[in-house]
Amino acid sequence: MKKIVIASTLKPIDDVRGYEKLSLSMAKTNKYVVNIIGNRGKKEDHKTNISQHPHFIRRHQWLKRWLLPIQILNKSLKLNPELFIITTHELLLIAIIGKWIKGWKIIYDIQENYALNIQKLNTHPLKTVAASYVRLKERLTSLFIDHFWLAEACYEKELPFLKKSTYTVLENKAKATMLNRKESKHTLLFTGTISEYSGVQHALTVYYKLKEITSDISLHIVGQVHDQKLWQSLKAQAHSDLSIKLTLSEDTIPHTVILEAIHESGFGIIGYTENEVNKDKIPTKLYEYSRYQLPFLIQKGTKWYTLGEQIGGAIDADFEAIDASELLKRMDESSLFPQKEYPIALTWEEESRKLIASIKKSINNI
Repeated sequence: MKKIVIASTLKPIDDVRGYEKLSLSMAKTNKYVVNIIGNRGKKEDHKTNISQHPHFIRRHQWLKRWLLPIQILNKSLKLNPELFIITTHELLLIAIIGKWIKGWKIIYDIQENYALNIQKLNTHPLKTVAASYVRLKERLTSLFIDHFWLAEACYEKELPFLKKSTYTVLENKAKATMLNRKESKHTLLFTGTISEYSGVQHALTVYYKLKEITSDISLHIVGQVHDQKLWQSLKAQAHSDLSIKLTLSEDTIPHTVILEAIHESGFGIIGYTENEVNKDKIPTKLYEYSRYQLPFLIQKGTKWYTLGEQIGGAIDADFEAIDASELLKRMDESSLFPQKEYPIALTWEEESRKLIASIKKSINNI
């Protein structure tokens, strides 16, 4: 079997995309031995052709983040894979070094438009310099990358260095999961990264507005949070209102915890409002909520609502002007899901076929 390394700095070894989707899909073919190098997470020792190699680092430990790629390079050289997959721009340079030394093939799994994120979502005074550095690094190293995977279709237009490169769009669509629904009708759920940008305040607004007209409402917030000021604010609100439940961590929340919360909730909240960074992206939780048949509130007039209405589960909401009575009425209506089967084109099972095909075709049949 051919040996593959999937390497990350901050993503954990049990990351949903890196482990549950990419690695398990590769391992299932019985053609590849997959080694995952990543941040601390849950080890799955029972997988015979998947090995996990954890390190431990926090986002703010900048010196360790500068040194970590060297450690990952040393580990990868010892593993000596035929294919080296990187999930962050931080590993581009060591990937090229490994290619020169060992001749391995490289796939860059682009999960974010990093330069755009730094430019638009960062407040650091040197953000323009940092964004330009990342984009220049991606442009120059793209000459040595054998293939790209794009987690969002919009990256085809957003990333100029892809023009003369081969790539495959592998979106973060949901895997099939056995459901044992035990939802609480009026339990609201907000999952994912917890930040001002991700719309957690919109989830709180919806909760407080609904609570004004019914006591039968609760809110569960589940996710990773780095903003300590926001974290303390959420803790204070949960302390004064026992109907607000928090499952927060500085580290990535295990996907099993998120799935359990989905199964136990009545409605999800996707609280984003459109901006230059996210307007053409599809939130992973939109796919998950819809596939696991959790109805969800989402900003009206967006492409997200259009897609959510098409595949099932979406209720459009104006987060800036919540009409609680109307919203509660719509939440109590009959099923929001079409009676047809979930579209196969919007599943990870379909994406996994593209994944394996891209390895076979674009990486010289390794």
